[in-house]
Amino acid sequence: MEFPVTVQWKTRPGKVRRIQGKITTMSGNGVFMRLPSQLRPNTRVVLTVSLPAEVTKVPLKIRCQARVVSQSEAVESYPFGIGAVIDDYQIRTIRSQA
Repeated sequence: MEFPVTVQWKTRPGKVRRIQGKITTMSGNGVFMRLPSQLRPNTRVVLTVSLPAEVTKVPLKIRCQARVVSQSEAVESYPFGIGAVIDDYQIRTIRSQA
């Protein structure tokens, strides 16, 4: 199962960058993502993932602090596969907009 992810990080001059991708593998301590941009090892990133109720019983949003540990090229429709270790995370329920 794949989940959409928003990846945010700061460049060396301090500019905040944000891109969209897909998480293809996720565990308690790491993720593998397919992204349109390359990220250097040791880049600190913030990952935001929304998990649907079909998977978790209630819709959840996970926000993770992570570090890039690996990358590979030419992963299906995205040019880069990125592995990251999760250092910290918060899980919140998503309230329905009734």
